[in-house]
Amino acid sequence: MSGGIYGGGYEVGALVFDFGSHTVRAGYAGDEYPKLDIPSVVGVQENADVKNENGEVVGKAPKTFIGTTHVTVPREGCETKTFMKDCMGPFVIYYLSYIYLKMCDFTMHVVFSVENWDLFEKMLDHIYGHGLGAQSEFHPALFTEPAWNDRAKREKLCEIMFEKYKLPAFHLVKNAVLTAFANGRTHGLIVDSGATHTSAVPVFEGYCITHSVVRSPVGGDLIVDQLNKLLAQNNIDLVPTYRIASKEEVNEGEIPKWTEKKNIPKVTKSYDDYMKKLEKSVNVKVLEDLAMSILQCCDAPVDEEFAEKLPSSPYAFPNGLIKEFLADRVKVPEGLFDLNYLRDHPHKETLQNICQIANTSCGMCEPDMKSHLYSNLIVTGGNSLLPGFSERLNHDLAHKCPPIVKLRVSAAPTAMERRFGAWIGGSIVASLGSFQQMWISRAEYDESGCSIVEKKCP
Repeated sequence: MSGGIYGGGYEVGALVFDFGSHTVRAGYAGDEYPKLDIPSVVGVQENADVKNENGEVVGKAPKTFIGTTHVTVPREGCETKTFMKDCMGPFVIYYLSYIYLKMCDFTMHVVFSVENWDLFEKMLDHIYGHGLGAQSEFHPALFTEPAWNDRAKREKLCEIMFEKYKLPAFHLVKNAVLTAFANGRTHGLIVDSGATHTSAVPVFEGYCITHSVVRSPVGGDLIVDQLNKLLAQNNIDLVPTYRIASKEEVNEGEIPKWTEKKNIPKVTKSYDDYMKKLEKSVNVKVLEDLAMSILQCCDAPVDEEFAEKLPSSPYAFPNGLIKEFLADRVKVPEGLFDLNYLRDHPHKETLQNICQIANTSCGMCEPDMKSHLYSNLIVTGGNSLLPGFSERLNHDLAHKCPPIVKLRVSAAPTAMERRFGAWIGGSIVASLGSFQQMWISRAEYDESGCSIVEKKCP
């Protein structure tokens, strides 16, 4: 970093933060992958015991637990909360252009960002103090943000980082732009299918075309919900790992034999629901692990006869149950591309599938941009790791995009690059010498206040 910005005359490594609805990624600029990847949930115990130096309980006070190994410990009265909130209602398409919202008679405000700032600050305290072991006043910080983030929250983040954490410099960059940079592009259509939703964000010459952003609540959580309903239909009880003391090996189809732990604290429903997703390994959720182990996307719309002939895939549940999955392996993820496959979804008619999201976003862009976007369509996010995801999207879009357009759907070659695409892009950008003049410095913040973020972080 240039001494002209910070006044120190020496180089200091910038930090990159990528806050998502599923996990939080943080690390040093210039690194290949983030140093920290922890859940976006926080355990909150309102009346935790306060002990003195001798270990004696002297009172009660709220206490938070952050990080995978802390959140997963059963504690009495501990609620599992998140600082993120998605105000995505039952409607499907959210265009960030106010005029277009009026034309479509949509009235809700579109937000997917930080809502509980106290929990957010506790998460930052944990990252600085325990995750990275860094002092905030010595490290510039680059944060990713969604393309639909509003001005008030951008300014609030800027204020917190300068006032509480005393940053020497700060910057915000759209995560779609960083994903494009991580894939070596300055323009393209970024289709990000994550935990809570799937979005399509056009990027042209390094900037988001915000009035053409489209998103829908079709994502990993929907797959988890569909798997839950599939297990219920098959009378499979998902036992959370914190309740299992031991288990015996059984053959396929036999009733599982397991022993429940004794003296388990009385946990809250939010904690139990969260733990029902957890796998035997420390940081992989059971239903997500089930999805990645058995599910696959078909290259074309599912044919019932073909699906029944697919080879079965076995899965061993935490309590020892072994189950073979057949046609459901392709029917469950088919809901991402054909909404008719969704089981008992209350707002099915208001959703858009992934192909429609991408096609609608492209359709709202200028005609001379469309060929660049279709030929540089990049898929990212956790759902893109499903086998056949990119091929299926390419197949469906080929029937919708203009015939004269050369369609190319691409994805990063490794799972790590798809999961951490935005963070990797931020790591690249923050370490570039040409980027140093883009930082919001402490002097600029002191002079202009938090409104400077709108000028320097478009």
